[in-house]
Order: sequence, then C-alpha cells, then structure tokens
Amino acid sequence: VENNEIELDARGLECPLPVLKARKLSQNLQNGDIVRVVCTDPLAEMDFKFYCEQSNFIFIECKKIKKNYIIIYKFIS
Repeated sequence: VENNEIELDARGLECPLPVLKARKLSQNLQNGDIVRVVCTDPLAEMDFKFYCEQSNFIFIECKKIKKNYIIIYKFIS
C-alpha cells in the first residue's frame, strides 16, 4: 500500500498558522501519510519539529528552495 503524500500550502502565513493548519489537516490523515508543508516563515522548521515531537509524528526534513521552506513529516496514529 502506497502512503499518500498530502501537500499543505502555508505560504505567506506566519507562526503559528502553518502548524494550526497542519493540526486541522491531521484529523483526516491515515496512518503513514506523508505531509509536505510549503511555507515562507523561517521559524516554521522549529515549530514543526516541536509539533511533531508533541504529536508523535516523524519529522523527516526541512529544506529551503528559493523563498520557500519545504517541511516533510510522517503521520503516525
């Protein structure tokens, strides 16, 4: 079974809005889904690392591409 990859566009939003949007999205995720957040807030990496730690999700990576930060984590229920 392939894991779904869900993209969340949080560009232009500042902390804590990207994490709040991700939390709302998590209500509809299946175990093993990969979430790819595209955002512009440089503080988002720290926020998502903390969010994943608190929510028992697996933080995979954060990479910067031009002006966007791509944050990838795995949903574990």
